[in-house]
Amino acid sequence: MSDPKRILFLADINSTHTERWVLSLLGMGYTIALFSLSEKQKTWTSGLSNFDFKCFGISENETKSNSRFGKLKYFNAKTEVKGYFESFQPDIVHAHYASSYGTLARSVGFEKTILSLWGSDVYVFPQRSFIHKYLFKKAVKFAKIVCSTSEDMVREASKYVKRDYIVTPFGVDTDRFHIAEKSGNEQAEPLIIGTAKMLEEVYGIDRLIRLYSRFREQTDRPSKLLIYGRGSQKEALEKLSEELNVADFVSFEGFVSGEDLVRAYQSFDVFVSLSRRESFGVSTLEAQACGALAMVTNVGGLPEVTCSKTGRIVNEDDEENWSEALLELVEMSGDIEIKKRARDFVKSNFSEQVCVDKLIQVYENV
Repeated sequence: MSDPKRILFLADINSTHTERWVLSLLGMGYTIALFSLSEKQKTWTSGLSNFDFKCFGISENETKSNSRFGKLKYFNAKTEVKGYFESFQPDIVHAHYASSYGTLARSVGFEKTILSLWGSDVYVFPQRSFIHKYLFKKAVKFAKIVCSTSEDMVREASKYVKRDYIVTPFGVDTDRFHIAEKSGNEQAEPLIIGTAKMLEEVYGIDRLIRLYSRFREQTDRPSKLLIYGRGSQKEALEKLSEELNVADFVSFEGFVSGEDLVRAYQSFDVFVSLSRRESFGVSTLEAQACGALAMVTNVGGLPEVTCSKTGRIVNEDDEENWSEALLELVEMSGDIEIKKRARDFVKSNFSEQVCVDKLIQVYENV
């Protein structure tokens, strides 16, 4: 592109999704400025060309709280973002997350505004009160184009605002997330069932532990359950594994990122997500890119990111179905060709390049 377009991102600078979108677009020749409400906590912005950022400086605690002081700072940010917009002079304003950055975009008032819906801004925010619903609807109606991470999110957003939506899913770096090479000299190892989620009720880790307990009753095959992530439910989940007599076989590995996360996925034979609510499912894609076979509940965007030929989509309320599906995937998990098909599904539909190309098409037609 000989004349790169200038994009003003309104987004959380500490979000991995923001980081991936910005880096991908910079690689395609765009010039990006990023306005973030949050204080900068990560270092990914260092040394980038054709990139600028401004952090308003609301702390994480203020962002999560409902304090009057936090809200006052948020409304003061409207003045800051208008000034940043005027100094950068973008071709497009792209707000990520309807509830906060969508409202900021509306205050800027630029005609060529794109709004991307991410998840809880659609599923949770509008239900908090009449005011929250009002703000959501105003943000969605104002944007010239509204993008959604998943088809399920489109259905949810349409309950509030009937309009056209474009699905632009989060992409996966399939060069980084890949099937591990085997030397051929590996010792026989136990089957690894795993997940990588926040340890919160919504992600159904308790369901997974109960499923694993039943699985051990159904087979004598040596196995382990590896749980990666952190959250408020850790102690309760550890207690549950003790009550079900599987504590010796369940390992809470904590939060990992980078190459440690890649190695975690590569160790999985089967990845399980029994979430009660989930807008998309990036971890499900990353695990499949590493060759794990995926089992997910039929909620939110999870069915969209699961290969139907190599994975299983189970009814959220049918625990017997969970057990049958897990046993099937365990039997399939030793076949390298099936693992490759799971990876191919991700490469063809959700690689970073595929997803950024979809976003660029949106930019070119705004």
